[in-house]
Order: sequence, then C-alpha cells, then structure tokens
Amino acid sequence: MIKGKKDIFRNLVLLSHIGIMMIIPILGAVYIGNIVDQKLGTGYIFMFIFIIVGVASSFLNVYKIVMKDIKKKK
Repeated sequence: MIKGKKDIFRNLVLLSHIGIMMIIPILGAVYIGNIVDQKLGTGYIFMFIFIIVGVASSFLNVYKIVMKDIKKKK
C-alpha cells in the first residue's frame, strides 16, 4: 500500500512540475512582449511573437522533463 501512495505522490509532483514549467515561460513572454510593445508603441505585435516563443519554450521544457522521467523509469 505504501508503494502505491508513493507512486501517486511522485506522479502528482511530476504533473505539478510540468504545469509550472509550461505556465512560467508563457506568462514571462506575455509580460516581456507587453513591455516591448509599450516602449516601441507597436500595438500587440511583439506580444504575439513572444507568446509563440514562450509556448515553444514551454513544450521544449515539457519534452525534456517527460523524456528524463521515461529514462529514469527504465
């Protein structure tokens, strides 16, 4: 029974880690893009560019985390 609870908590930690590693780059990209747009007065062009970069970065982070976990379980 202890092993089952340990696996549940390990999976919960992994899920939380993935969520945090996805949201922080996207929010950071929105923040930086908004600042750049305000400084240059360009509307929302840079915010969209930074959001795309943030999403790509998030998926790359998640891919690395998942691959590391898969290698650890083998």
